[in-house]
Amino acid sequence: MKTLITSVCTTALICAGTFAVAQDKSTAAKQSKEVQQETKTSTTKGTTKVTTDTVNGKVESFEAGKSIKVTVPGKIVSTKSWSLDDKDWTYHVPGTLKPGDWVTVSEKTDTNGHKSLTIQHSSNKSHAHGTPYR
Repeated sequence: MKTLITSVCTTALICAGTFAVAQDKSTAAKQSKEVQQETKTSTTKGTTKVTTDTVNGKVESFEAGKSIKVTVPGKIVSTKSWSLDDKDWTYHVPGTLKPGDWVTVSEKTDTNGHKSLTIQHSSNKSHAHGTPYR
């Protein structure tokens, strides 16, 4: 009888732990935000175009100089990953970044096709107007 009770309690604790981890990722996805924007500027030399994809989310994994994975909104894709070792890109990454941090990741492509990635710590888990993303 003690063995049965112990087994039931152990199974319940394992299931509760799995549920808590899944719930944490779900909450992070709901509080994340992604905005895509294209800006065109006319000058005397012609029109310049900059495309920006900005994600506000929670760092799921991070390997300095290699890759980062961030929770993003959406039901189909819940994370977005970037490689941090492409020699044709420019990277701006804080040295204190770690999993669990909330960040804003901005990926920009200029008129010449050059890409840059800027990662900054985010002060909170909501979008720019202070209202949680839903």
